[in-house]
Amino acid sequence: METRTYTTIDLRKQMGEILDRTRIAGEPAAITRKGKTLAYLVPAEWFEQLTAAQKQSAPAAAQNPPARTAGRDAA
Repeated sequence: METRTYTTIDLRKQMGEILDRTRIAGEPAAITRKGKTLAYLVPAEWFEQLTAAQKQSAPAAAQNPPARTAGRDAA
């Protein structure tokens, strides 16, 4: 599925239509200003699944901290 791109002006003018495309059709949208992406609009279910997956992986990451590597911070 291709991400559609909208400017902040498009978003102001077409908010209802863009939200419906995202919610009903499941189409993600990139919101840009002056050619730079500011945010992505995704269906709520996608965001909820992502945050749930992050919460599940957070305890495992806390139990297994990354190994230290030799570098300028190494003693």
